Parts: sequence; C-alpha cells; structure tokens
Amino acid sequence: MAKTQRRDQVKRQTKVARQTKVARAAAQVGRPMKKVQVTLGDLIAAAFDAVGGEVKKVARVVSSPAMTLATGKHIVVVG
Repeated sequence: MAKTQRRDQVKRQTKVARQTKVARAAAQVGRPMKKVQVTLGDLIAAAFDAVGGEVKKVARVVSSPAMTLATGKHIVVVG
C-alpha cells in the first residue's frame, strides 16, 4: 500500500528546495567572473550572427542596456 501525504508535507518540501536554489544563486553572485578581452569587432560579429544580418537590429543589440551592463561601456552607433 502506498503512503498518503498531508498537504503541509508537500509544501514544506518545495519551500526547502526553493530556499536551496536561492542560496545557491546568491553564492554565485559574489564569485568574481573570469575577465575576457573582446574587441568591438567581435561584439559586432556576434550580434550579426545572433540577429541574422540586419544592420538596424545589430545596432540596437550592440547599443542595448544589457550590452552596456555586460561590457561596462556604453556603445553608441552613429549612422
């Protein structure tokens, strides 16, 4: 015969799993990342690969706030 579980037992298990996931994520935030030197040409080439070759979309990706956070520099495309 199978054991029956009460509702509070199931909730407690998911709460514990959620707490460990949050603790793991918080531990990773404090870890320093490995710095990689990337040229502007590499960034533009990667944006072309990701977007599919449209210049306006590449400019939008390269000058996006997410790219600014990732590189630490604000890239402005003129043209």
